[in-house]
Amino acid sequence: MLRRLLASVALVSVAASAAVAAPRLFADLSGKWTMNIATPDQARTSMLTIEQKGDSIAGVTESELGTANLRGVVKGDSVFFGFALDMGGQQIVINGAAAMKDNDNMSGLLDVAGMGGFPFTAVRQK
Repeated sequence: MLRRLLASVALVSVAASAAVAAPRLFADLSGKWTMNIATPDQARTSMLTIEQKGDSIAGVTESELGTANLRGVVKGDSVFFGFALDMGGQQIVINGAAAMKDNDNMSGLLDVAGMGGFPFTAVRQK
């Protein structure tokens, strides 16, 4: 899981360095988020509930595939997190890396073990 998280960190670092001189945000992700994930067969939606303390985040992700606890870190406007879904007794590890567009929007990539990467966007619920 650590290797995948580090790979995700590298992906977001490259994406962040390519961004056009946007002002850096110092994200506070606490709250409820709607995540839209682009998969090859269809768009999927997940709900995230996140609590942030310092640069650490913890929370829960809920989708049609199940519920899982997530943990991660926030570094400036970059977000890194991971969780594992139980799929019929088999753990599927998912790592995410994202960049905050503004206080209520982020976009990034979910690295699903054995299945590749899937782009996502997330919007904070108000």
